[in-house]
Amino acid sequence: MPFGKTQEQKETEARDKALRDEAARAERERDAFLASPIGQATTAKEQGQGFFEIQLKVGSSQRDSTVWGGNNFALSKVKTQSHAGTLAGIEGVGWRLEHVGYVFMVTGESSRDKFMSSGQQTAVSGELVGIYLFRNADPAV
Repeated sequence: MPFGKTQEQKETEARDKALRDEAARAERERDAFLASPIGQATTAKEQGQGFFEIQLKVGSSQRDSTVWGGNNFALSKVKTQSHAGTLAGIEGVGWRLEHVGYVFMVTGESSRDKFMSSGQQTAVSGELVGIYLFRNADPAV
């Protein structure tokens, strides 16, 4: 009787491991899709909901106040994002964009006393969030 596993047993185990790995990868991809905006819209559509709302970060602004006062644009960082593809994908699932609103959410604030002057200088950082409301395009709902 030979010691260890036969070549056939090793090949069977390797095939089984490859199948398990593929199933796990497919499950991770499915979970990632369902967590995405389009995946959430798909789930809401399958549940027959009449409306679907999603909030997406459109931009951010990070500013810092300076000791010298005046404009602080040299110490600011502004980022923007486009979600046109995401919104088109949601409409492709069967939703119609009904309403859009935007809010600025403050994430931080810094202030300093002005140099050789009275008062303070304040810089506000935050995120611009788009709130998108979709209506189910299916007239049966």
